[in-house]
Amino acid sequence: MKKKILILKNDRTGDLFVSLLAINKILNKHLNDDILIYLSKINHKFSFIFPNIKKKVLSMNLTFVEKIKIFFHFIINEIDTVYILTPKNFYYYLPFFFKKTKFIAITIKSKKSRPNNFFLKYLNKYCIIDRINIKPRKSSYELQQDLIDLDKNFKIINYLNENSKSNHNFKFPKKYIYFHYKQKLFDDLLEWTLNDVNNLINFLSDKFDNILFSSEINNNVINKHFSEHFNTFNFSDSKEYFINNKNIYFLKNIDGYDLFKAVKGSAKVVAPEGIISHIGYFLKKDILALMHFNLNNRQDFINQIISCKEWFPPNNYNYIVLKKDFDKSMIKLKKRV
Repeated sequence: MKKKILILKNDRTGDLFVSLLAINKILNKHLNDDILIYLSKINHKFSFIFPNIKKKVLSMNLTFVEKIKIFFHFIINEIDTVYILTPKNFYYYLPFFFKKTKFIAITIKSKKSRPNNFFLKYLNKYCIIDRINIKPRKSSYELQQDLIDLDKNFKIINYLNENSKSNHNFKFPKKYIYFHYKQKLFDDLLEWTLNDVNNLINFLSDKFDNILFSSEINNNVINKHFSEHFNTFNFSDSKEYFINNKNIYFLKNIDGYDLFKAVKGSAKVVAPEGIISHIGYFLKKDILALMHFNLNNRQDFINQIISCKEWFPPNNYNYIVLKKDFDKSMIKLKKRV
């Protein structure tokens, strides 16, 4: 008889890619079971990665109605095992009420730990993401895979599907670097101008034959600026706008499988820490993650070291801390790119 398995993964896209190998281990462990995964709306765009399991969409921040629906889902279904891969407080209450179900979870150790010690004891198995100690430890990427018990001799099969269909006619070059513009980093934290970003993109074009880049926001001012300065392909209507002979393309409105494909085809990824760097890590790309920290005291410095260690083991994942002074940042980039 098939068991009912539930995976809770309604968070940001970057977090989804951190969990993908853990999800693949779950698929291997429960190959003949009935698996349902809860995804956020933004993550559902990447659901082509696991086409053979049932999916439902939840908000990233659960509404009261959604919490009630989840609760009743447990009441009317005899769920065997739940994998909590998104550490939301509400999910840790469920083991208290549904003790016949096995709960396997990632948990957070911080000033406000999730869950507290009372609810922790109702979990059948858990791994702790430590956001307090600076000591060496496993990354979130590794910890989530440790959650799923498989026999040491078990041969894991890749059930993740990396192919889908595109509705455009853009021809990706054979070799290119992928760059991503993130307003929170370049505008809000670094306070760089869009012309500074232009100069960064042109610098990258001097180092690599082809540059493809994108922006995560639908901002008319920013989109207009990039479209006026660089060749552009609009993925929402498959229209191409040719500005000059430089092999630099702004990939406007790229998302879902097209975004995945663009990162997958790249030779190197230069992007702020987030969705693009996490997709690139999953695809084993050479990554340079761009960061900036406001370091006002020693504790700020320690917090940022802890944050950098949380996501991935440092093999193909490297990072650089940019400065507000553009020229000083370029000196650092020239040594690293």
